[in-house]
Amino acid sequence: MIVADFSIIPMGSGTSAAGYVGAVHDLLNEAGVKFVPGPMSTSLEAESFEQLFDVVEKANKRLEGMGVQRIITTVRIDFRLDKEISIESKLQAVKKT
Repeated sequence: MIVADFSIIPMGSGTSAAGYVGAVHDLLNEAGVKFVPGPMSTSLEAESFEQLFDVVEKANKRLEGMGVQRIITTVRIDFRLDKEISIESKLQAVKKT
């Protein structure tokens, strides 16, 4: 399992991004991807890099379809090979400390 964190910044679209964030969250729901919204980014789980980057590409396309002319996307990826991880396992590990 891959746990990733990503943010998409619509440039030149005003000071509020809430409508764009909502549109991306709708897309994640439609895609059936488990995600957790955060105040500055969204965390999600993916089965593969292909699935992850497919969702990121679709999120960019969704904003493009909303008329955004420039989009800055940041992705951070936690890809563990020694054990299975999830958003929940990472949150539980922090609570144990």
